[in-house]
Amino acid sequence: MEPIRVLLLRSESHDPSPMDQSLGARLSALHGPGSSLLVVEEEHFRREDFSGMETKLALRQGKISGVIGATNVPESARLGELAAQMNLLCFVANNNPLVWQGRKHVFHIGLPSPQTAEAVATLLQRAQCRRIFLLYDPTEFQSRVASSMETALTGRRMKVNSQPASADGTFELLREWQADLIYVIFSSEQKALPVARRIRERVKTIPLLFGRSLLRESFLSSLDENTGESWFVDMFHRNGTQTESQLPFMRALSAQGISIPTANHAFGWDAMSFCALALKAAQGEPSSAVDHLDSGVMLEGATGTCSFSRDNHNGRSGFGPTTLTRWINGRLEEV
Repeated sequence: MEPIRVLLLRSESHDPSPMDQSLGARLSALHGPGSSLLVVEEEHFRREDFSGMETKLALRQGKISGVIGATNVPESARLGELAAQMNLLCFVANNNPLVWQGRKHVFHIGLPSPQTAEAVATLLQRAQCRRIFLLYDPTEFQSRVASSMETALTGRRMKVNSQPASADGTFELLREWQADLIYVIFSSEQKALPVARRIRERVKTIPLLFGRSLLRESFLSSLDENTGESWFVDMFHRNGTQTESQLPFMRALSAQGISIPTANHAFGWDAMSFCALALKAAQGEPSSAVDHLDSGVMLEGATGTCSFSRDNHNGRSGFGPTTLTRWINGRLEEV
């Protein structure tokens, strides 16, 4: 079989997510499923420079079969349009349905916020947390996360107080409301750490829960004893129990000196792996690879399972891979 040629496109920004996704994808191309057949090139472009992204793709017209986007929602949506025009199989990590919009060639494998919220609510209930304070960054995405979380918690008859961190008096509510846990719904390290410190000025002992995107070495290193007990939404069992599909991923990251793999590393790994497996099954023909994926074939990767259809190019269902992890004494352990 001829080599399968894939372009890895990464947008440049201060957000570490594209870098992690790009590294995960590169390592999958070297060590993951289908790696023996892959020839991968990597390009980057300025954030939301759509013309720059289009130029990188146009230079490879007729020379590649697939494209992996380490890209944000608007970039991924445009990449999906271009993939359809150029007959390329496209994988991105976003969970936002705006990325897909019914396009045939793009698959977006991020974990949907409602799915994660249901899983987190179940795990908090098991941990005997009954009163949850949601403190969120009032951006469009984090507001949706907070809304999904409130729905999941109230559906289990748990008490919820959901407040934007920008509102006057929000932090003063923390003392009087007496939560079992405070969920700090932020994805930016630069925003989340000052918020955590403001919380600790008012309440000392209530555990703080941070989102999956903050479970990374740079954020963990900024936490100290003043931050108090810190939990994280996670997708791995950090006690060493890993699935067969996670083992090569963990080994590859460890060989790069990365002791705490992130969700974005895993999304990049799976995007490249799923793309390679589909193109391999289709003898390198992108449209046939799309049909193969739409047939409902089950794919298992570092981020759990995906099964696509013509009506669903996210492929996620059920509880998903969500876990809760605690950072304590410089190490991670399962809650």
